[in-house]
Amino acid sequence: MQKSLFLLLSILIAHTSFSQSIKDLNFLIGDWKVVETIYPGTEKEYQEIGKRTCEYYLNGSFIKCESLTVDQRNLRERSYAYIINYHKKEDVFLVTSLAHDFPLHGKHKWFLDKENKRINAISPKNVIEDRFFRATISYANEKKLVWNGWSSKFLNDKEWVQIFNDVTTKTD
Repeated sequence: MQKSLFLLLSILIAHTSFSQSIKDLNFLIGDWKVVETIYPGTEKEYQEIGKRTCEYYLNGSFIKCESLTVDQRNLRERSYAYIINYHKKEDVFLVTSLAHDFPLHGKHKWFLDKENKRINAISPKNVIEDRFFRATISYANEKKLVWNGWSSKFLNDKEWVQIFNDVTTKTD
């Protein structure tokens, strides 16, 4: 009886120590300077510069990241947010993105790659009508995160086009 109880406890402890939680994204917490290049390397390229603040939300079950950036072409402000939680059953981080100047809510899945210190993100469904989205967030340097995003028009060209490069530097 004691051996089986010990075995059961060992399995539970091992499983618990390897499972993920919202705390695995603790490196996001804080204030960040944002330099985002939209459509990098194309004739449409422009930058937005601003600030992002990430904090725990709803009793620590979520992380909320709010950003305010300024389009350097016309000095218009843009505000947007990410609401992030960990879905234990699917073993994935679920992210909803919201923007004041964009009518749709983006829904993304983030997969944490601890070995390569990267988050791989996808949109399980189209984000903008016929467009699909994927991204990577490198946290190899937790004081400087590099976000890269691509989109594809699935029914037309099926090519992935880089749509942003977001470099954030921790300020606190």
